[in-house]
Amino acid sequence: MINRGVFAVVLILGTFQQQLLAWSSAGHEVIAAGTWHELPASTKARVTELLKSHPDYGKWKQAFDVSGTGLDLPTFAFMRASRWPDEIRRHGNSYDHPHWHYVDWPLSPPSFAIGEEPAKNDNVLYGIRQCKTVLGDNNASAEERAAYLSWLIHLVGDIHQPLHTVSWFGGQFTEGDKGGNIFFVKPASRGINLHSLWDGLLGTSGKPQAHVNYAIQILAEHSRKSLGEIEEHKTPNKWSLEGRSIAIDRAYLRGELKGGTSSDTARALPDGYTKAAKTVAEKQGALAAYRLGDEIVTALGR
Repeated sequence: MINRGVFAVVLILGTFQQQLLAWSSAGHEVIAAGTWHELPASTKARVTELLKSHPDYGKWKQAFDVSGTGLDLPTFAFMRASRWPDEIRRHGNSYDHPHWHYVDWPLSPPSFAIGEEPAKNDNVLYGIRQCKTVLGDNNASAEERAAYLSWLIHLVGDIHQPLHTVSWFGGQFTEGDKGGNIFFVKPASRGINLHSLWDGLLGTSGKPQAHVNYAIQILAEHSRKSLGEIEEHKTPNKWSLEGRSIAIDRAYLRGELKGGTSSDTARALPDGYTKAAKTVAEKQGALAAYRLGDEIVTALGR
C-alpha cells in the first residue's frame, strides 16, 4: 500500500521536471501491469511473440537480464513497451508522433461548449485508430505491428489522463494552458505545472514489481463490474469526453482552481485537492487497464 502521507513530497521531487509528457513512466507501467494481469493467456502469448520484433526489444531484454525484478520477461517487456513512445519523443525516430499523446478539447467557462474536435488528423484519437489499423494489417511488417502495439498500450493510457484531453481557456489563459502545462499550482512549498501534478498521480518512480503490486491493488478497488463507464463509453472519442468532464469538475474545479503562469506565481492548491485527484487517477488507471485489454484482445484475438 502506498504511504499517502509522503505522496505530496514524492510528487514535488519526482515530477517537477516533467513537461509535455503523459503519465510518468511509472504510471504507464502501472496501467500496463493492470492490463497484463487481465489478458487471457492466449492473447499474452501473441503479444509476447509480437513484441520480440519491436525495435527496442533487445534493450528491454538486456535491462531485464540485469534487473532481478522477480517478474518474467513477457511481463517486463509489456510494461516497458508502455513507456517507449515517450522515450522516442522528438528524438528523430521514424515511429515518433509527438502530437498523438493528447487531444485539446477547449474548456471555456462558463458554458464549456464542446465544439469541433481539435487537430482531427493528428491527435490521440487519430493515433489510436492508426494503431488499430496497423495491428489489423496482415501486410504490415512484424516490426511495424510491434511498434504500433507499443503505441496502442501508451495511448490508451494517455487518453485516461484528464489533462491529455483538454486545454483551459479561462481567465488569463486566453490562448489555452496547453493541457495544464503553463497553469502553475503549489501543492507544497514549490510551484509545478498542473499537468505534471496529474502525470505523477500513479507514481513517479519505483521498481517494476512495485508497479505490478499497485496495479493489482487498483484493480481490486475498482473491479470491472463496478465501472459502469466501460459499458457506457465504448469508444476512444467517448473516453476523451469522459476525461474532459473530469478535467472540468476535478482538475479545474469548474474554474475555482487558481493558478499562476510560472512556478514563481503558482497558487496554493485547496485543501484535499491532491488526495481527491489521486482517487480519480486510480479509477482512471483501472478504466485504462480494462479498456486496453479489450482493445488488444479485439486486435490480436484470444
